Amino acid sequence: MIFRRYYTLQSKKNPDEIKQHLIGQHLKVHDLDFEISHRDGDVKIIPHAEVEEHVYTLPITRLRLTATDSGNTIIKMRSKPRRIDIGGPYLIMIFVLFMIIAGILLYVLGEGKYNNTSYILCGIAILIFAILWFRLEMGYFDYIRKIKKWVKSHV
Repeated sequence: MIFRRYYTLQSKKNPDEIKQHLIGQHLKVHDLDFEISHRDGDVKIIPHAEVEEHVYTLPITRLRLTATDSGNTIIKMRSKPRRIDIGGPYLIMIFVLFMIIAGILLYVLGEGKYNNTSYILCGIAILIFAILWFRLEMGYFDYIRKIKKWVKSHV
């Protein structure tokens, strides 16, 4: 969906070397600890936010390692929000969508009487979406960028 990010990286190491090197390590991003573990054949980077009170949306990152014929490894990285964290952003997105639909309906069906109200509704919806996206860029997507950078430097 809109909050998932996919990346593909390449490494000259084979998948077993990468797994041995990564598994068990810890990564610190914004003073938050991420643990790297092995689950279901993939390497997962999972945040430890049990004691954090102000962290809202955190990514769970999965690394799928695939060996190539030349002995290299293709790393497919997929980041998605934790299930417990995604409810708020989805509710805001639904609210924004309904505001835009209401604005369009007022504009089309209002026959010119509600144009200003339509513009105000759409403007507020765009403002709310911009604030949400800015906050996600500063938090959730920043975690993903820093995890990607860390993985790239360690493989």
